[in-house]
Amino acid sequence: MNKEFFTQPLTSLCATLCDFAGVTPPEHAAPLCDELKQSLISQSGVSKTDRILMYNPDAVADYIYDKYADKFALCEQIAPVRQRFITVFPPKTPVCFASMYTGAAPEKHGITKYEKPVVTIDSIFDAFIRAGKKPCIVSVKNQSMDKIFRGRDMAYFSEKYDDEVVERALELMDKDEYDLLCVYNQRYDDSIHRTWPTSARSRHALDCYASSFVKLGEKVKTCWQNHDTLIGFAPDHGVHRMLIGLGNHSSNIPQDMNISHLYGIIPKK
Repeated sequence: MNKEFFTQPLTSLCATLCDFAGVTPPEHAAPLCDELKQSLISQSGVSKTDRILMYNPDAVADYIYDKYADKFALCEQIAPVRQRFITVFPPKTPVCFASMYTGAAPEKHGITKYEKPVVTIDSIFDAFIRAGKKPCIVSVKNQSMDKIFRGRDMAYFSEKYDDEVVERALELMDKDEYDLLCVYNQRYDDSIHRTWPTSARSRHALDCYASSFVKLGEKVKTCWQNHDTLIGFAPDHGVHRMLIGLGNHSSNIPQDMNISHLYGIIPKK
C-alpha cells in the first residue's frame, strides 16, 4: 500500500477532457494534466476526440486497485493509460464528483461535506453545451451524480441500480446521440459501508465494476466506430477499514485520497 500522497490533483482532469474534446474548460477549472494528455496521445496517435465516455465507479482506492489488479486486466486492455490522482478533501462522493467535473476545489464549487445541492458554478457540462455538444448523465436515482449537476439543458437518466444504469448507457450508445456520456455506479461503495473493503461482497462488487466497464468499452467499438472516443474508468475517492471493521472514506490519509484512473482512446475505423 502506498503510504505517500499522490501529487496530481483530480481537479486537473476536467480541463484535460475538455482539451481532447476541443472545448474551452469551465471558468474555474485547474490546468490540465499534461502527463495524462501526452500518454494518451502516445497510446493512440489521436489528440482530439469527438466522443467521451466516463465510467464513474464509486470508492475504488488506488491500493484496492493494486490488490485486485487481476480483476481489471480486461479493463486495462480497453484503457491502458493509468493515471494516479489525489482526490479532494473531504473524500466524499458529492464533493469529489463536483471537483472532477468542474475542475474546481470544494471551496469554489460549494460542496464541502456530504450533501447534494446543485452545483451552480461552471462545469464540464456547461462547457460542452456552450460548444454545441450534447452531454448526458446516467446514474442511480437520487445519488450524487444524479442530483448535483441538474438544471442544465442536457439529458439525465435516473435508474434503479447499477445494472439498470449500465443497460441504459448501452441503449444510449446504440442511438449515438451524446458527445459526453457519464455513467455512475455505486455497488462497491455500498458494499464497503455494509461490510469492509476486502470482503467477499466487496470483491464481487469490484468484479461487477470491471465487467460493466468492459461492456461499455466493447460497445464503443461497435456503436461508436465512426468516432474517436476517449474512455475513462474514473473513481471519485478511496476507502479504508475502520477499527470497528466497516469501510469508510472521510479521512485525509492515502487510503482515502489516492485513486487510480484508467484511460484510453479508441480510434474510429
